[in-house]
Amino acid sequence: MSKTAGNGKFFELVAVAVASGKTLKAAAEACGCSERQAYRISGSPEFKQRVDELRTEATSQAIGALTSASLTAVETLKSLTSAEIEPKVRLDASKAILSALGPLSELGEIRTRIAKLERGE
Repeated sequence: MSKTAGNGKFFELVAVAVASGKTLKAAAEACGCSERQAYRISGSPEFKQRVDELRTEATSQAIGALTSASLTAVETLKSLTSAEIEPKVRLDASKAILSALGPLSELGEIRTRIAKLERGE
């Protein structure tokens, strides 16, 4: 069933509610449509695609926010390695930086390899 075939009014509302983690029953209640109508809407390929799109958008936004926060966290750790900081704190900050470096380097290498494969190199 197309999103415009009688369900257009609730299509986006139900999709947003489901994408954010609500059950169909809870989504229907939140959107003011019947549970039966929510199930009918959710059976369409367009609905599943829209929920996937909404979740992808939310994930991208979360990754952006985490990336921004991680830069601040790295700067904080770097500041804790300065000579005027207590040695135990400096050591812990240095360990935290070094323990994150390996996985991040590996991730960067994997992303580079995947990009090359996708380009057919």
